[in-house]
Amino acid sequence: MTTTTRKKVSRSNRKGVAVLEIMIGMVILAIGLLGTAGMTVAAARRGTGLSTASSRDGIILQELNKLASMPYDSLSARVGCSTTASSALTYTRCIAVTDVTDGSGYKRVRLIVSPSTSWARPDTVYLNRVRGAIAINPFGT
Repeated sequence: MTTTTRKKVSRSNRKGVAVLEIMIGMVILAIGLLGTAGMTVAAARRGTGLSTASSRDGIILQELNKLASMPYDSLSARVGCSTTASSALTYTRCIAVTDVTDGSGYKRVRLIVSPSTSWARPDTVYLNRVRGAIAINPFGT
C-alpha cells in the first residue's frame, strides 16, 4: 500500500493572494463599466441626432405643403430667408423661385432648411409647380 503525504499550505503563504484577486476583479469590472458608459453616451448622441433629423423632415414637409397649396402667382412672395425658433428645432429656411423658360411654363421652387446646430446638416428640396390644374392625378384615383 502506498501512502501519499500532502503538504499543508499554511495561511501565511496565502495572505496576499486574496487581495490580489479582489484587485484584478475590480479592474475587470471597471473596464466593463467604462465600456458600458461609452456605449450609453454614443446611443444618447445618436438618439439626439435622429430626433433632430426627424424634426427637420417634419419642417420640410410642412413648408412643402405650404408652398404646394399657394397660388401659382404668389410663389414669388415667399422668396427669401427667415430664421424660426420652434420647440423642436431652431432653423433657417431659405426659398428661391426660378421661372423655367424652356417653354414648359413651370416654376422651380428650392427650399433649404438649415438647422442651427453645428452637427446637423442642411437639407435642400425642389418643388416644380405648373400654372393651372393638374392634368394627371399622381395617386391614380
